[in-house]
Amino acid sequence: MAGSAANVGLTTASPALGTVGRNPQTTATPAPTQGAPFTRQSRVSEVQGFVWTGAFGGLITQSLKAVGGYLRGLVLTINAAGGSGTTTSAVASADAPDNIIQSLILRDPLGQPIIQLDGFGLRMVDIYSGQWGMGGFQDPHVLPSYSAIATTGNFNERLFVPLELDSAAYCALPSLNASAQPNITIQLAAAATVYSTVPAPTTPSLTITCNELFWAAPIGAPDQGPPDVGSSSQWSETVSANAIPTSTYGRLTLPRVGTYIHTLILVSRVTSTGARYDAFPTSDLAVYVDGVPWMFYSESENQDYTYEKFGIAPITGVLPISYRDSVQQLVSSADTHDMLLPTTPATLLELVGTFQSGGPGTLYVYTGELFPVAGIPWTHLAQ
Repeated sequence: MAGSAANVGLTTASPALGTVGRNPQTTATPAPTQGAPFTRQSRVSEVQGFVWTGAFGGLITQSLKAVGGYLRGLVLTINAAGGSGTTTSAVASADAPDNIIQSLILRDPLGQPIIQLDGFGLRMVDIYSGQWGMGGFQDPHVLPSYSAIATTGNFNERLFVPLELDSAAYCALPSLNASAQPNITIQLAAAATVYSTVPAPTTPSLTITCNELFWAAPIGAPDQGPPDVGSSSQWSETVSANAIPTSTYGRLTLPRVGTYIHTLILVSRVTSTGARYDAFPTSDLAVYVDGVPWMFYSESENQDYTYEKFGIAPITGVLPISYRDSVQQLVSSADTHDMLLPTTPATLLELVGTFQSGGPGTLYVYTGELFPVAGIPWTHLAQ
């Protein structure tokens, strides 16, 4: 539905957010190339957003800094230090340290949530979105900065919160007005969630650092913005209303529809314990759109396809489905979005097949969505 910038967030396209007047920098620069794309006129930059220190279970609420450009994403570094396990050694829980983030909500300058994820989901988004690295190097757990939980309870993890959808800066979020900035809320988990055995005598303290990656406003063309500015790439965490059946055929509704879907990340968990388990159909795995089979394959086929697309070995209880391989088999930010899945609010999207034993389970659905200003996701490539 159309609306003014005063009451419409990025759950609908809002190009007015990118039209803030600003003066160019005075630093000398070569003359701009007429008709050159935004990314050639701009430059990649980074600033420190905030540093938070506190304890497990803490709540972080921060407005982001204005950067005089367009946000590409946020880099969150989570450091747990000062722990001591001399009396009782720490033992990590199943999804630790990812589960240190119980919930993360990033809201646009108008207060609309555009990223809603837990910590495990955020790591899965980094791995399977095509918005952060590729070829197996996008997993936060393989980065040189990563330190798994030690006997002291100490650890270090760096996660990326993606905003732009591709290397053309498409969907980069306007961050031009200091009085109207995105806001991030992070609820941290209790120590007993991160550790199945909490270290003693001292539990680590936490430091969360948030850096902001952005495209700077072009010096020689300060009014130029990213293509189709105001388009929004969003992520959400939802739960299917249908329980995962045990050793029987079932149809599970995937709840987020209404626009273009670029990625689905499905996670199966035992309802009673929350533990991930392999529930997905082994021989008749299918995605149905409005009752019609859209994709049909075996689980092992999908695992092979996933490895070819992302360079990541199968993760227990995780089923990624990507529509971001238009350009190349290896999913990356070079994708042109030709194969995105179009949906409407009335679309019935289902995961269908004979599910494995181990349940009853709950299906968590992480949905990557595109809300394009132009109405279709590829017109920006002509700009």
